[in-house]
This record gives sequence, structure tokens and C-alpha cells, in this order.
Amino acid sequence: MAIQKHSGWMMEWTSYIHNAVGLILCWKPLSEMVKAGVWNSVDQSFDRMTAIWFLFFGVLLWIIGRMMRWITKEKGLAIPRFVGWHILILSIIGAIIMPISGFWLVIPQGLYLIRNS
Repeated sequence: MAIQKHSGWMMEWTSYIHNAVGLILCWKPLSEMVKAGVWNSVDQSFDRMTAIWFLFFGVLLWIIGRMMRWITKEKGLAIPRFVGWHILILSIIGAIIMPISGFWLVIPQGLYLIRNS
């Protein structure tokens, strides 16, 4: 379970990188949303929808990373192998659909979880 101690941290750092890139790439639509007053500011703008999904997925990655750290540190449990498989499959599909993306960072994380479960 040694590498699993690091799996949660790896996922959290992936989320930090993801959201930093999201803020840089989506700065214009996000600032437009703030100027529009935030409430109901996404409307039908594809750029704004993309920005929100990008950042919300980054937060989801952070939640998963925190949960993984809690499971291994506080509960002393191994992360189930199926979690690694799900992460791996999702990342491979994402990398195929979007080769220029951060999905490549998550593929090794899925493999570590599978190997060390």
C-alpha cells in the first residue's frame, strides 16, 4: 500500500494543475460571467459552459484525491482495485478523444492503484 499513500496526493495535484490551466485558458469567459453578475451568466455560451465544466471537473478530482487520502491515512484501508480500473479506463478514453489534454497524467495513477491494490 506504499504507493497508495501517494495516490491521493497525485490526484490532488492533478486537480490543482487542471484548475490552474482552466483558469488560464478560460479567463475570458469567466471574467465575462463575473461582469454579467454570475447568477444565470452561463446562458447558452459554449465558452462559458466549457469553463464551468472544466473547473468543476477539477474540483471533482480534488474531492476524489482527498477521499483517497482519507481512506488510506485515516482508515488505513487500501483503495479498491476497481477504482484504479475505472480511473484508467476513463483516462484512456479521454486521452483517445482528446489527445492534447491532462488525461495522460491520470493514466499512471490508475495503473499504480491497480498494481498496488
